[in-house]
Amino acid sequence: MTHPPAPDGSTTEQAGSDPSDRRGFVTAVVGAAAGAAALAHTSAQAHSGSGSGSGQGDALAALDKQAAKPTSLASPVRVTYLGGPTYLLEIGRFRIISDPGFDPQGTERNEGPGHLLTKVMAPPIPADAIGRIDIALVSHAQHLDNLDNEGRRLLRKVGVTLTTPASAAMNLPGKNVKGLAPWETTVVSNAHGEQLKITAMPAVHTSNPALREIVGEVTGFMLEWAGQTTGAFYISGDTVWIDEINEIARRYKVNAGILHLGAANVPAVGDNFLTMNAVDGVRATKVLGLKNVYPAHFEGWRHFREGAWFIEREFKSAGLADALHMLRPGEATNVTL
Repeated sequence: MTHPPAPDGSTTEQAGSDPSDRRGFVTAVVGAAAGAAALAHTSAQAHSGSGSGSGQGDALAALDKQAAKPTSLASPVRVTYLGGPTYLLEIGRFRIISDPGFDPQGTERNEGPGHLLTKVMAPPIPADAIGRIDIALVSHAQHLDNLDNEGRRLLRKVGVTLTTPASAAMNLPGKNVKGLAPWETTVVSNAHGEQLKITAMPAVHTSNPALREIVGEVTGFMLEWAGQTTGAFYISGDTVWIDEINEIARRYKVNAGILHLGAANVPAVGDNFLTMNAVDGVRATKVLGLKNVYPAHFEGWRHFREGAWFIEREFKSAGLADALHMLRPGEATNVTL
């Protein structure tokens, strides 16, 4: 099924839920490179305007100084870390935002007894300066730390939003919002004739089975496109370790991934985590064979329990330090061999 074109000309085409249906796609992403950058310059430029005119232009020009902007699907992917769970991915001419969060520092929401969420980091680039977004990948829409107020506002201008069926039913902004069940696939096309194949990955938002229905449905994503040879790009979403990660590894060759770590916890779930901790991140990296890991969901909100230090320690102890890429907020890098 092909949906009507979004405002930017992108469309989605249902491609079925069978992961063996590759539709001529060669799974891939090209591996990682360190990208040293002037973060202060990025932040200053990003906040220099309201999102139109020189403000937006300066923010995006700052990214171009840090890492090359892709010009085709054969170009190295560009990854920009925006704090919390949020990354900007540029694959060919596609611009993709994951779990958009752009609220100011100090934003709070009480999501129920023992479930107060407080943001403790300002976005390095505001929503109005991020530029055109073709695809939003939303792990889930029920919690502020994965889709905040400014992120929700951004969805009004996004070409296609992909999320869970339950989140798609929450009347999210935007004209092209689609919920994907686990292992379900859609193909998104753009005006340049490029296509991305995106498949929903299994994810579970708490380590306590008794709380899973209350916490709600979440998803991860697998991104594939033609012309790549080294493996797909995985986004875990807000999941704890689940045995289905073994099945993901069986079905896919994966090169790089954004792993939601941080051992997120709120009093309402007791001692249970809402995302993977650093040890589970190492386990997922080994099982999936990830050559390049971009951590997310470990800083920026008060309920994240394990920061960069925990992640770096565990990856180093496991002999995986070279696979780990701890970008600073606002920093961009190309994913290369």
